[in-house]
Order: sequence, then C-alpha cells, then structure tokens
Amino acid sequence: MMPRITYELALGMALALEASESDMERIRALLHDRADAAESLHLAMELLARARRRIETVREALGEAAEPIFS
Repeated sequence: MMPRITYELALGMALALEASESDMERIRALLHDRADAAESLHLAMELLARARRRIETVREALGEAAEPIFS
C-alpha cells in the first residue's frame, strides 16, 4: 500500500518548487545583465544555492513519505 502525502506536505512542496522556479527565472535575467556583471553573477549564484536547497528539501520530504515503499 502506497503511503499518502498529506495536504500540508504537498502544499509545502508545491510552494518550494514554485519559489525555485521563480529564482531560476531571476537567475536567467541576472546572467543576461551586462550593467554589473560581477554583482549579477554573485547574486545569481546565491539564488542558485537557495533554489538547490529548496529542491533538496522536497526530495527529502518525498523520500520520507515513500520510505515504507522502499523498506
């Protein structure tokens, strides 16, 4: 029997992924910014790290929710 993901967990994961997607759009724009390339690159790297942490959190949550399936 597959465990069900709670509404709260699903909502949290959806919000984390949506925020990561928004960060990636900002990263794309920053990488095309020629006005202050060094500052834009620095900010893009910070946003990339933040998006990566959010995605890893979702993966961990999915792993915990799926643990009974794989154990």
